[in-house]
Amino acid sequence: MFVQPMFTTISNELYIMGHPLTYWEGHFGLPLHLIFAPKIRENLKAFKKVFKKKYPNSQVKFAAKANPHHHILKIMKEEGIGIDAASAFETRCALDTGILPADIDLNGNCKEDNLIRDAIRQGMMIVADSFEEFELVAALGTSVGITPKIILRISGYELGDVTAASIFTAGLWTKFGAPVEDVPEFIKGLERYPNVDFCGFHTHIGSQITDSAPYLAVLGKMIEMGRLLEDTGKECRVINIGGGFPVSYIGKDTWKDFTSRVRNGLQLSQEGKPMDVYSWGNHPGGFEVDTKGKVSGSEWKGEKYYSALPKHKMLEAILDGNVRVNGTQMPVIVALEKIGTPTLVIEPGRSVVEDAGVTLCKVAHTRTIAKYHNLITVEMGVTSNCSSMIDPDIRNWEIVDDYNDKDEEPYEAFIGGNLCFSGDMIERYKIKLQRKPKRGEVLVAHDTGAYTSSFMAANANATPRPARILVNENYEPLILKKRDTYEDVFSLGDNFSAIL
Repeated sequence: MFVQPMFTTISNELYIMGHPLTYWEGHFGLPLHLIFAPKIRENLKAFKKVFKKKYPNSQVKFAAKANPHHHILKIMKEEGIGIDAASAFETRCALDTGILPADIDLNGNCKEDNLIRDAIRQGMMIVADSFEEFELVAALGTSVGITPKIILRISGYELGDVTAASIFTAGLWTKFGAPVEDVPEFIKGLERYPNVDFCGFHTHIGSQITDSAPYLAVLGKMIEMGRLLEDTGKECRVINIGGGFPVSYIGKDTWKDFTSRVRNGLQLSQEGKPMDVYSWGNHPGGFEVDTKGKVSGSEWKGEKYYSALPKHKMLEAILDGNVRVNGTQMPVIVALEKIGTPTLVIEPGRSVVEDAGVTLCKVAHTRTIAKYHNLITVEMGVTSNCSSMIDPDIRNWEIVDDYNDKDEEPYEAFIGGNLCFSGDMIERYKIKLQRKPKRGEVLVAHDTGAYTSSFMAANANATPRPARILVNENYEPLILKKRDTYEDVFSLGDNFSAIL
């Protein structure tokens, strides 16, 4: 079926996923999160195509935490994709959607006993997050009389500044995974667990990994562990390299300009030129600064918003790359073949749904703050744009109303939310719009399909959580989350008056 793009313009009016703004605002209210199913399918097919061409013994398992809902997981089932689940309800949602237990990996660092028992009974793969959890799973398997399938999550790698610390999950300081240096001793002791079906190894580096080198480094170590497993007479049947495949939020030239302006803003403010500040409060972002506030290094060390290898192209680069195994450099495919061609598993989340989503919100005010800088206040809080709560991010924004009306120079501004605390900043780096927006006009933020809309959704200031809508190939809206009512926010049921 031919599907039109996510955005089209008709008579200077922007149509979003097949409908004008008046349709979306009238039916669901603003702010509003929209996700386009055809784009999700396109991203999934791209990952599968790379695997089919380069390493057929593979599995793609969607990281459900990126956007968990039955309508989303139904797409995964229809596209032959498994699920990486990190909670009881994510697991239940996958099962309710019809995904087979054998296609579900139970992940996470804090699994409840009942959840583990259910996973064992149904034959799911359990990702043991530590040596302690491995022993727990083994004991629970014995208690229910069923042999659990387990892979061990590994961390403790020295990889440098591969992404922001808050989303890096494979280093020395992380709550996830077993230390890589202790894994050889663990492998030697596996004979003590005859009631466990130990299948292999898992590593999830983190989120928004923009270079293939970290993947190749951890893959080489997992292949080394696979060889050690073979030395004990066992077989390494699964190697899971996790997710973290990046999205390119901005282009290469824009990224270069962005980092340059953050750096220059820091430096020029020290020279008495605060008008050139580019980050909120002159925050250094991904740069390191010395005690005097000056940039002490030239490299950006935080989360990166540009990648030359976005989404499936990163997987392709990994499979075309070389790994070092016990001191010997060799092609990835050759190294995997040498340990019996194990199933190679990936867990993309952000890279599957992020660029399938947009967020609509209404402008309240535009004004000047700190003497020189523009601020747009919107009728939406940072709880509806959770990535800004973790680390400042940068996305492409546009004015929806009179979409093609542009000034000669873009309007640059920070974006603040409507919640009653100072940390409610939705864009802490200046964004560019076609022109200065007016009160009541609507902005669209691109690439908000993963985490942003639901991961930290809350009723701060008794504010209703906005609707989340999945739009299918026929431009039909499927409700993922309805907009909260007054009764929803305060849990007012039929017996409310009786309780009072």
